[in-house]
Amino acid sequence: MIAYPGGPPETAAAAPAAVRPDGRRDALVHRAIPYGWPRELALTAVPFLRGGWRAGDAVVVIASEPVRVTLREELGVEVCAGIEFIDSGEWFGGPMRALAGYHDRMRADWWPRGGLRLLAEPVWDGLSPLETREWQRHESLLNVVFAGTPTTIMCAYDAVALPPDVLDAMARTHPELAGPDGPRPSPRFTDPAEFYAECNAGALPPPPDAAAHRTFGPGGLPSLRAFLTVEAMRLGLPESRTLPFVLAANEVATLIIRTGGGCGSARLWTREGELVCEVADPGRALADRFLGYAPPRGPGPAAGPDGRDADGAMWAVRRLCRLVQIRSGTDGTRIRMHVRLDGE
Repeated sequence: MIAYPGGPPETAAAAPAAVRPDGRRDALVHRAIPYGWPRELALTAVPFLRGGWRAGDAVVVIASEPVRVTLREELGVEVCAGIEFIDSGEWFGGPMRALAGYHDRMRADWWPRGGLRLLAEPVWDGLSPLETREWQRHESLLNVVFAGTPTTIMCAYDAVALPPDVLDAMARTHPELAGPDGPRPSPRFTDPAEFYAECNAGALPPPPDAAAHRTFGPGGLPSLRAFLTVEAMRLGLPESRTLPFVLAANEVATLIIRTGGGCGSARLWTREGELVCEVADPGRALADRFLGYAPPRGPGPAAGPDGRDADGAMWAVRRLCRLVQIRSGTDGTRIRMHVRLDGE
């Protein structure tokens, strides 16, 4: 599909740990806290949060109401005044929405204050198997996209209520596990590149025979956008949300035309309350190395002749969609975009 001479652009994962004026070295710490009830979680979380408050770091809690209430009671009014509390149901609206929110708030608000101590409680209820897998990928990717930054993340997992597959992935996506007795290495931690490849290992099911279909090539983007607009609205996507969807699909098609095989196809259909669009390039394979999970840093060695950067384009695509799946090999590349018909 898309040619990437020179490899992907630099991301935070490649940045060396910086040494601050106070001598502290920036290095991501990412731990999971398995717990049985909120008071048990507080035994680990309260010292962690209070220590950040005393150090003058940015301290943030993204959790459910029961956990927030318990932590407020244990921390006290003075400490809570210096902590930002966020409802997990509002923050974790989708894997990419959460990741983009981290990128935005860390750079604008949290890192400028020094180190960041973040307690996060991901929401696992009501997810489809695909959504669950993408959230697990998200947890693994945190180790990559925020490496070399002044960030300590504690992820809370209800070991009683959560299903076994979620708890199994917890141990594989966090380098360390934490508890009242302190942190310890997770013996089952899996390298993020390996975990990412596992997430992409399964073949995508074929589009339904009834899917709307259009091929495109050089000069064909205007007619493709018109086709996508008409079909998306016919399939039930609200008019107010059609333009972001069309922009996402257009970004992928543009990359195929300008730096990929030069021509491709688009298919649209609905599935379980979603509009699904697959844009395929039969001509080239794609080296997907965490593609589109970090904000663009300007044109680099992966940029095309017009300055268009594949990683930056896919960052935009992921932000415009709820979920994006990529499969690539000898038979070309398929990029499948999911958007909700009744929400984000």
